[in-house]
Amino acid sequence: MSSFRLRPHGPFRGDWRRRTGPRAAGITALCWLARLAVRPKPPEGRPLPPNPRLSALVIKPLALGDVLRATGFTAALRHGLPGADITFAVGDYAAPALANNPHIDEIMPMGMLGTPRRYDARQYLTFVRRIRGRRFDAAFVLDRSPAMALLPYFARIPYRIGLDSRLRGFAHTTRLSVGMEDNEVETYRRLARLAGLHPTDDVCVFRPTRDDMAAVRRLAEEFELDSAALRVVVAPGGGVNPGAVDVTKRWPAERFAAVADWLIQRRGARVCLVGTASDSPSITAMLQAMTQPAVDLAGRTAFGQLGALIARSDLFVGNDSASAQLALGVGTAGVTIFTATEPWIYGSDTSGGVSVYTGGQAQGLGGPPPVDMVTAAIRQLLVDRTDASGSSRGGGASQPPAWD
Repeated sequence: MSSFRLRPHGPFRGDWRRRTGPRAAGITALCWLARLAVRPKPPEGRPLPPNPRLSALVIKPLALGDVLRATGFTAALRHGLPGADITFAVGDYAAPALANNPHIDEIMPMGMLGTPRRYDARQYLTFVRRIRGRRFDAAFVLDRSPAMALLPYFARIPYRIGLDSRLRGFAHTTRLSVGMEDNEVETYRRLARLAGLHPTDDVCVFRPTRDDMAAVRRLAEEFELDSAALRVVVAPGGGVNPGAVDVTKRWPAERFAAVADWLIQRRGARVCLVGTASDSPSITAMLQAMTQPAVDLAGRTAFGQLGALIARSDLFVGNDSASAQLALGVGTAGVTIFTATEPWIYGSDTSGGVSVYTGGQAQGLGGPPPVDMVTAAIRQLLVDRTDASGSSRGGGASQPPAWD
């Protein structure tokens, strides 16, 4: 095996995109030099070939929430090129985010490729040979890593469209310059426009399978979920992905407990707690702090089944996580609580989703939002969703008014 390795001793903590220091500066310098040497240009001066039935490769290896967010771009790609054959290359951990996606023809597993320092040169070159053999017409790189940007370059894909953050997209034939503060959803829309496509209204797309929906129907019968006036899914965990751990994204469990108790006492809600094994500490702490009974479904739902459960529910409440993206993908009203990641970067602009946080872009995030700020956002969101006139205040508000 090659001596070149990208395997860490432990996972990254915090937002890897914003890392600075000698290593990040060195990568930027190398990318600047490589840009001088490579100087790629799109064939015939256009971002995409004129063939409406082109074979396209989309590259976004991780993480679950990020890959879900990228499905807004694949919706635009399918809408603009309905005859295209679209393959999505994704890491094994994040692949469930694409299962049953109506805009993708094939999912190409990448294993651990793309996970920071979890793969080596042999795995990388094997994947290059694999995609070179497919002879794709175009590649869309929705990742900021220079290693991912180089994949289609080494595979000799002629049209390469992608993000260019801190000079790391030097290998693309068509580059979208992006900053560290740019909103992710809007970035994908800008990339679609740059490629000559028209963005759709989709922030992200997820379609549970029939088996997923059948499994959730059985859970609903077992726990009598449909007998409640309001069905709510609460996800107090998140922040754990291969190669990246940031549990500071989690709102305090006792505050989740207070919101859940309020929903049960004041709204007659049936509250389901969801999460994986890594979320167990938050779920356990929340259950211990609650005064009202809740349904503990931790570990009871696979990813697609979680999507089906959220789709069957009236409301989602959780941290900035893949579960929050699922709520957007299935169209369920959702409140996403931001404590460590910036909502102006990772939040959405959909009317069905509200981002709750303190502080602002100019001064940065404040402390964890108070409970009444979250309950106020829930109250108004439910009003907006049932407003007969169809009007909505929209999502993304950092300071929801304190409605009575």
